[in-house]
Amino acid sequence: MSSARKPINPITVEVLRHGFHAAADEMKLNLMRTAYNPIIYEVLDFSVGLFDDNGDMVSQAAGLPIFLGNLGPSVKQIIADIGPANMRDGDVYLINDTYTVGTHLNDVVVCTPIFLPGETLPIGHAASRAHWLDIGAVSPGGWTTDTTEIYQEGIRLRSIQLYKAGELNRDVYRILADNVRYADSVLGDLRAQIAASRTGERRYVELIQRWGLDTVRAAIAAMCNAEEAAARAAVAAIPDGVYTAESFMDDDGVMLGLNRTVKVTVTVTGDEMTIDLDGSSPQVAGPINCGWAATLSGARIAFKAITGPLSLVNEGSFRPLTLKVPDNSMFNAKLPAPSAVYGLVLMTLCDTIFRALADALPDRIPAAHYADVSAIFLFGTDPGTGAPWLHVEAEGGGWGANRFRDGESVMIAIADGDTRNVPIEIVEAKYPLRIDRYAVRPDSGGPGRYRGGLGHFRDYHVLADDCRITTTQERSQCPPWGLAGGGPAMTNRVVVDPSGSTPEIVQKCTGKPVGRDSVVSCQTGGGGGYGPAFERPADEVAADVMRGYVTIEGAARDYGVVVDPATFAVDRTATAALRTG
Repeated sequence: MSSARKPINPITVEVLRHGFHAAADEMKLNLMRTAYNPIIYEVLDFSVGLFDDNGDMVSQAAGLPIFLGNLGPSVKQIIADIGPANMRDGDVYLINDTYTVGTHLNDVVVCTPIFLPGETLPIGHAASRAHWLDIGAVSPGGWTTDTTEIYQEGIRLRSIQLYKAGELNRDVYRILADNVRYADSVLGDLRAQIAASRTGERRYVELIQRWGLDTVRAAIAAMCNAEEAAARAAVAAIPDGVYTAESFMDDDGVMLGLNRTVKVTVTVTGDEMTIDLDGSSPQVAGPINCGWAATLSGARIAFKAITGPLSLVNEGSFRPLTLKVPDNSMFNAKLPAPSAVYGLVLMTLCDTIFRALADALPDRIPAAHYADVSAIFLFGTDPGTGAPWLHVEAEGGGWGANRFRDGESVMIAIADGDTRNVPIEIVEAKYPLRIDRYAVRPDSGGPGRYRGGLGHFRDYHVLADDCRITTTQERSQCPPWGLAGGGPAMTNRVVVDPSGSTPEIVQKCTGKPVGRDSVVSCQTGGGGGYGPAFERPADEVAADVMRGYVTIEGAARDYGVVVDPATFAVDRTATAALRTG
């Protein structure tokens, strides 16, 4: 869409801007209300957006940043594969192909072209991406830690037509129904996505019918240009230079014990920023690879957080950003690379981009966060009904402190945005599970003048005989780092039977059996600290002890503060000795 259009009344632009965002919000609400699975209506593992005729983002509802950043490329791929002239009003297209849309196969995009009455070419597109509970992979849920090729990870769909001019393609529907577990509920979520798209179509057309196509297109161009100008001004305020940082993943899930490098070079020149991932590990054997479009999304998340985290998002927000990824890279997966847990590396990518810019933007860059959704999958057969069940949940952890305040506790990882955990009442009502403990994890935040945010304990008590777990707990060897002298945080882990005689620590596993009455304790990491820990006022440390954020032992060990366990009073003499000794 050309940006060279005659000026438009700025009031009209604002009315249409908010009209489009209201339409996206309505899409989101309808998808939540009609979905079948808690992974969508509770966890909110989905995103929606409206796009113009070229597939450029016009508006989005708040959702998973990792989805929104590359939902546009998904729409563009469908346009390229099908061709606008071959699209009809009432069409519905599906795409989840890792190598074109970037994410794992469970993340299915439903896209519908939008037509004005009597027109033969689409004037826009409505799309959603939602996590399907199952996609027919080798293990229930599709979140596997040890797959070695994409064919083990489920059904690949690339621009598949489910509806043609409003008529269901029953062959495609039957293929889906016969090749995914929990088909009734999964296909219910598909129908909810279609309903969301229909909502977006109606609202898009209503805006055009009210304001006229030329006015709407001029407003979209003005919206994008305004966001571009704001982003360029933010980049121009960063000192020109070349900034680098490096981190690593524990392993790829298959080649255990072999760290995988994440290397970032950020170049700022005037009002342009380039993020280059040359030097990162090549494509790996295990499923932490991701497609280029997902990597673009990760880079966009970091870029948006740096340049304008509070403003609305459209395609113009990212025009000053260039992403460079080598072909032979785990950030640019090629067939047949597995990618079931692609998101793990993107969390660390965002942290590493921030780390590269920490010296250039000391007032804005926080220490590292726990950098993993710490996903937990529990599944088996319900002893009461005999039906198969699968519970999927992301776990919150700690975010890094910054130059002015402590980190936030028990928040979802950066790439997953609005994702939530499932309320205890729903877990216990729907599945043979009981939550025995849900509490902050003391000492998990990195020590510093400003303390890192805390992770949590979330303990699942198994009430089924044949339960299995799949989980990924990353960054156990590359802890969330502190900045400006702040300390690292505790790392993520799962502990099976933590109170038993032989507790077992698990970092990654697929389909691990756990018996009835076993306890699966998800223990998430914290965020890094900021500034030297001994500069934290002793009274603030004592307050942390009283709140259960820091233990008595941690206060002395990490902060040099001696706290009375009965009164929580600071022993000033002993504290002075520790801090000066």
